[in-house]
Amino acid sequence: MRRILIILAILAVCLPDFAQTKKTVVLTKTTKTTKSNSKTKQTASKPTATKTVKTVATKNTAQAKNKPTEKKEEKPASVQATTNCGYLCNPPLPYLPPKLDILFIGNSFAIDTSTALPEILNCMGLTNINVYVLYKGGCSMKEHYNYYKNSDKVYEFYQYNIRGETKLESATSINNVMSRYPYDIVVFQQYSLESGDYTSYEPYLSKLIQAFNINKISPRTTFAFNQTWAYSSKHKNISKYKTPMNMYNKICESVKKMKAASGIDVIIPCGTAVQNARANSSLVTDNEFTRDNQHIDLYMGRYLLACTFFEAIIAPCTGRNLRDDYTVYGKPGVSTQVNNSNRRLLQNCARLAVANNFEVSEFIIE
Repeated sequence: MRRILIILAILAVCLPDFAQTKKTVVLTKTTKTTKSNSKTKQTASKPTATKTVKTVATKNTAQAKNKPTEKKEEKPASVQATTNCGYLCNPPLPYLPPKLDILFIGNSFAIDTSTALPEILNCMGLTNINVYVLYKGGCSMKEHYNYYKNSDKVYEFYQYNIRGETKLESATSINNVMSRYPYDIVVFQQYSLESGDYTSYEPYLSKLIQAFNINKISPRTTFAFNQTWAYSSKHKNISKYKTPMNMYNKICESVKKMKAASGIDVIIPCGTAVQNARANSSLVTDNEFTRDNQHIDLYMGRYLLACTFFEAIIAPCTGRNLRDDYTVYGKPGVSTQVNNSNRRLLQNCARLAVANNFEVSEFIIE
């Protein structure tokens, strides 16, 4: 009896704890089941979302396939040539060099362009600049090329600097002159009568550049081109171009083609400067700024060309302003003398030509 009472007492104490434990187990199972159901629900919803994305992607892909291909806009040949820099990658003009040596491979028009330069250099005190002119009268680029191949000593060689004009040699070859000095800049130009015919430029210009590059002693050289001017209306050969203005336009067309094909982007626009001066009623000469219907007037004309050369080549290298020049050039009393009455107008004609190489400016009328 005593044993039975002891067992009953133990059961009375343990039964409530057992019931609580069983309840906890049941709740835990329920919670796990709920979580499992939620996870199953979420997993079930994913395929639907994935399917939607795939559908959209497929739709966009189909639209892209059906969309017509856009045709790229083709640039004109002249623009493409300019973008491709031609056959020459021309280095920029040197800036503030300790010394500036310039070679001009030309003819009488190169002499006309350079003669008045010493006056400007002297007025500005530019002692470190030398312009060398290789001269053969009426010489075209084809002839320069042939003289190079044969090493012909047919040239006169001049130097222009602050001391004036100096004749260095009476008979030399282009081969010899190319390797004479470490030129920073080399200027080419075409024979004036052929300047408006681009077919006369090549392949001679490119061959002359190659010839210079294998003879030069300078580490770097910038190439430039002198745009010549149109003859006067009285010239015996003007019939080839009909009028001076038409000759000027043909020269501009040829130089533009040369620039695009070669990559020579430094232009000395003497032709445009002369047309600017001819259009200014305050600048009058006897023969449309020429002394013989072809070569430039000795004073106003040559000063105008020197200003154009200075503005296009020397000013960017030296940082000097053409307006600082106060040259009086020419014989006293001569109507074409450069002085305070016309100097600024001539400078403006040159500066406007450099600002716009191929168009007569509307601002030259004063």
